[in-house]
Amino acid sequence: MAAKDQVIINTATGETLRFTETAAMTGGKLMKFHLTLAPGSAVPMKHHHTEQDEVFEVQTGCVNVEVGKQTIVIRPGQKAVMPKGIAHRWWNNSETTSTLLVSFMPAANTEDFFVEMFALATAGKTKPNGAPTFLQAARMCGKYNIYHPGIPVFLQKMVSMIFNLFI
Repeated sequence: MAAKDQVIINTATGETLRFTETAAMTGGKLMKFHLTLAPGSAVPMKHHHTEQDEVFEVQTGCVNVEVGKQTIVIRPGQKAVMPKGIAHRWWNNSETTSTLLVSFMPAANTEDFFVEMFALATAGKTKPNGAPTFLQAARMCGKYNIYHPGIPVFLQKMVSMIFNLFI
């Protein structure tokens, strides 16, 4: 479980995250963090959440967001909503650092995902771009409700359940 103002760093993707509202603080309704993106940083894979909406609000710089088949650039003061069930990804292809507020509703255990994923990436235990290995993704998808859009969710949940029996 994350704590308010806890900072975590993902050296593989160029992200720095500071939790501002945690699941414990909001009764599970919301999880929010301040995200700093180095130039060229990106989420390593398109994904979707079956039970959460995700919102990006850019404070400085600009962030490219792909939601479904639409790609948009969000600038300071603008928001992008990634509704549950819709595949999405983002990247900072500007030459400057970008900052944004990211919200997940409901919070679920998403903060635990970020803590685990950033630790794995920073320890060099992920793919070079920060993406989880196949075994990591298989274990984490059902545990954290983060799914690959090209594989049926029921299959990913089943595989995740089996992998988590042994951990």
